Amino acid sequence: MLEQQGRTSRIAHHHGLRAALLSLGTALVTLSAPIAHAAPQAWAPLASPVAAPGADPFYTAPSDAELQAAQPGDVLRYREMSAKAYYLFPVKGQAWQLMYRSTDHKGRPVAAVTAALLPSNAPATGRKLYVYNTAYDALTLNCAPSYQIAKGTALEQALIQSGLNKGWVAVVPDYEGLESFWTVGRNSGQAVLDAIRAAERFQPLGLGGSSTPAVLTGYSGGSIASAWANELYRSYAPELNIRGVAAGGIPVDVGNVARKVDGKLFAGLYMGAVSALARAYPEVDVNALTNDEGKAMLVKIRDMCAGQLLGGQPDVVGAFAGKKMATYTTVPDLLAVPAVQQIIADNRLGQRKPGAPTYLYNGLFDQVMPVEDVKGLVGTYCDQGVPTTFRQVLGEHITSVFLGFQGAFNYLEARLAGKAIGSTSCK
Repeated sequence: MLEQQGRTSRIAHHHGLRAALLSLGTALVTLSAPIAHAAPQAWAPLASPVAAPGADPFYTAPSDAELQAAQPGDVLRYREMSAKAYYLFPVKGQAWQLMYRSTDHKGRPVAAVTAALLPSNAPATGRKLYVYNTAYDALTLNCAPSYQIAKGTALEQALIQSGLNKGWVAVVPDYEGLESFWTVGRNSGQAVLDAIRAAERFQPLGLGGSSTPAVLTGYSGGSIASAWANELYRSYAPELNIRGVAAGGIPVDVGNVARKVDGKLFAGLYMGAVSALARAYPEVDVNALTNDEGKAMLVKIRDMCAGQLLGGQPDVVGAFAGKKMATYTTVPDLLAVPAVQQIIADNRLGQRKPGAPTYLYNGLFDQVMPVEDVKGLVGTYCDQGVPTTFRQVLGEHITSVFLGFQGAFNYLEARLAGKAIGSTSCK
């Protein structure tokens, strides 16, 4: 599943999940926070409107030497954004973009970016952290949450707002990284965990360090980041205090997702996954696996996203609806290629014990995610001794994010309040 392309990518989902929008306008002064403990370095104010990431030096990664010198979660640079209000749900507060050091799926030090939102109703002490992983399924940084938030066109703002209304500090990571590794689980999960570390080390947010109670949630593409962060939590960032993780519309096995959508309405998610994984795993000879039409498809798709038309980006779902992958390949079944099967196996959920209590939900009529895969994941987590709650909602893939969110949010609120979990789906 692969191809080398410009800068940005990751897989499997979509959605016009736009609710209220964060009108954080154009941005102001940028300061570079210390790698190691160097003094902050001033940046020039950004022009208005906000420049796209490709033309914005803030998104340029530091040198390899600087990354090597930093620890995972160290803030490399930051800048404050204008935090005027959300489009439909006004909130006073402050917002920043943070670039921080993380680790990619091959163990290499990399830079990533997150938005950090501090509502004015946050308590003076004992602040809590709400990590919302949007379903931004992107092959370009133009769809990254930190840019869309600054631009005022971010996805799922009403759902982010739910945490801000409680006075929780919110972190919204660009968990695909600067190369947009859509559907690469380890890369996304580690980027989320390091975004938490970065927020806890960023003094203006007023958090209590690694003891800060944190919860994570995300739907579809965002569920990849949330569930992988939970599975990597104890091994990669055991010092954190993650109280609970909720994920919906979960692609447990990206190969099974590809089989389900191939030739149907959401076939573009399969094409996007191939493009993203090609970047992440350049050792696979995508040139040999694609015909001329496939090579043209990979060029066409490299700057697309799923469900981001509001942000002005071409949509992979609309562009490739009804297409079959066999049209683009030199092999009858791309998913049967051993190298591709290995990549799918490497990115399959359920291979590690989650570190925090878990709430999973899925639409009964989900036309993208195989529901039986999710039920199998619930069974795996239960067998591992993880308190796991599973709920099915009467929706398909897009509507289920809204139909299932309130139950997920209530679960996370109870975890932050220290309430007993009660009944689970484990027998």
